[in-house]
Amino acid sequence: MATPTETGKAPKFNIPLVDLSAFLQGGAASEAVQGLARQIRLACSTSGFFQIVGHGVSLAMQDSALRAAKALFSLPEEEKLKLKEGSGVGYEKFGAQILEAGKKPDLKEGYFINREIPGLRPPYKPFCRPNVWPQGSLLPETEFKLPLLAYQKAMQELAVQLMELLAKSLNISDSNMMLDFCRDPIAAVRLLHYPPHPDVEDDALVGAGAHTDFGGITILLTDGNSGLQVLDQATKEWIDVPARSDAFVVNMGDLLETWTSGYYKSNVHRVINKSGKERYSVPFFFDGNPDFVVEPLDGSATERYTVQEHLLKRYEQSF
Repeated sequence: MATPTETGKAPKFNIPLVDLSAFLQGGAASEAVQGLARQIRLACSTSGFFQIVGHGVSLAMQDSALRAAKALFSLPEEEKLKLKEGSGVGYEKFGAQILEAGKKPDLKEGYFINREIPGLRPPYKPFCRPNVWPQGSLLPETEFKLPLLAYQKAMQELAVQLMELLAKSLNISDSNMMLDFCRDPIAAVRLLHYPPHPDVEDDALVGAGAHTDFGGITILLTDGNSGLQVLDQATKEWIDVPARSDAFVVNMGDLLETWTSGYYKSNVHRVINKSGKERYSVPFFFDGNPDFVVEPLDGSATERYTVQEHLLKRYEQSF
């Protein structure tokens, strides 16, 4: 792994907008791609966040995912509750998760769509359960299931490409290790709905409490409404992530922080929807091969765990 900057000065908090088109067009060794890797390295070592354009996922596909989210959360409560299968599968009602100790349950509802694996039979392994789908009479497959599965597939392909770019930014030359991490991954789409924040003075109310993401990387699609904030650890200020409907937000999870001995930040973030509107977002969590052993690349080995062990622990703590 490459070493941190040797200037002796900590780089400033940075959430850049980066264009992936040069990398995705196959110019992996070009000067433009090297510059892109440096941009991402700076972002990951300060804020742990960056935004991407030129990613190849069509606006039509993004819109279909957001429409599916709005359609699902518009269903009657009794129909949504029929889709509840436990943490990480199907529907999660308002208040099902508490991401920040000392806060009230999160002001959001959600719905998980995991990677479709043909032929699954019980007993199921963790994070390897069949998806739960609403009846076609409520949400036709062409408007819900099929576009979301297409979106999940596209995001998984993009995540693998981003992992390759992250490896480049870290000067990781062991391609077998990256292939192993990306093999048969835990890779979930999560539909989220945040109602407008209540007009009350209550610091314990948040859309999503302050937390770090559990896994590898997160790729977030939003509807353009504000609400996502990232903590600047140096100043202890909450920084608003610019709300853009034309860009994905990418952030590092706990696995990447362990992998890089803390150099790449799995940074604390939260959601407070003060836009005055209903807010919909669709994060994609790419967490890697459940059996992959995560340990520091520099050999310090202060932490060592499998992807599955870590995720089980974090789910138990928050649900």
